[in-house]
Amino acid sequence: MAGGVPIDDEARDDAVNVLQDLIEWHLAPQRWERVDAIVGSLADALARGDGEALREATAELELTGPVRVTRIGTQSVIPVPERTRDRANHLVHALGGQQEGTRREERADASTDGPGGDGDGSGTPAR
Repeated sequence: MAGGVPIDDEARDDAVNVLQDLIEWHLAPQRWERVDAIVGSLADALARGDGEALREATAELELTGPVRVTRIGTQSVIPVPERTRDRANHLVHALGGQQEGTRREERADASTDGPGGDGDGSGTPAR
């Protein structure tokens, strides 16, 4: 560790979560350039073992994500570029998280309970 605080489990989990989320984002090409630069900062922080820098880059990445309101006349959005997706997946693996495919399978499994959500698969609320 060159400086700052060590990387703790919470910082790792937060970084993994946002990296996994970005796989599903749709952004303007210029924003993807910014995301890719931040992913590079995350990689640098991880390589240095700098938890503070990892947290800062994670927060910046979260803020760079998609917004719900699109301005009239803005550029069209595109899915994650392959290079950024590959870098994000590599970081997820390096941070000890799950890969993109496993995460999607878990979400699909979790949604099979239906509206009841009590885990018995019946779709009726638990009492």
